[in-house]
Amino acid sequence: MSRSIIILLILSSVSEALLVSPRARFLAPAAQRAGRPQCNFLSEMMTKLQAGSYNEIEVKAKVERMIKMKPVVMFATTTCPFCEKARKEIRSMGAVMSEFDFDEEADGMAMKAELIKITGQSSVPQVFIGGKFVGGCNDGGMGGVVPLKKSGKLEELLIKSGALVKGATI
Repeated sequence: MSRSIIILLILSSVSEALLVSPRARFLAPAAQRAGRPQCNFLSEMMTKLQAGSYNEIEVKAKVERMIKMKPVVMFATTTCPFCEKARKEIRSMGAVMSEFDFDEEADGMAMKAELIKITGQSSVPQVFIGGKFVGGCNDGGMGGVVPLKKSGKLEELLIKSGALVKGATI
């Protein structure tokens, strides 16, 4: 058996044990109290395995720089329907947006692994506006792109970040 398969089997066993143990039930609320959503342990480890060997400090700095410097940045994948929906919602408003698809970037999985450490979420999309995590398509962060658009808060955030000129539409 290959080394990767053995590691996955071990991680799977450990993950299942954590999910049912009393200690895991105690730790989940602690993670939430700390303000960081709890990410599925197995998902986080799978992403790290897919990323392979990389310079964690360098990649984390790159991700943090993108979040800080870009008015709107979406981390996504090209095959995700929720990513496409969030893209469509933001684009329909005429906002300037930087997009990074993990499946098209050379260091995409490394970027995703470091992003998990920042947001505590492994799902995509992950959208940041003005350096703040607003969530995915329908949830997370500040509630997600679609709910924020429906409430009118998305436009406010886009204008404040400089990604949209007030009253501008496509």
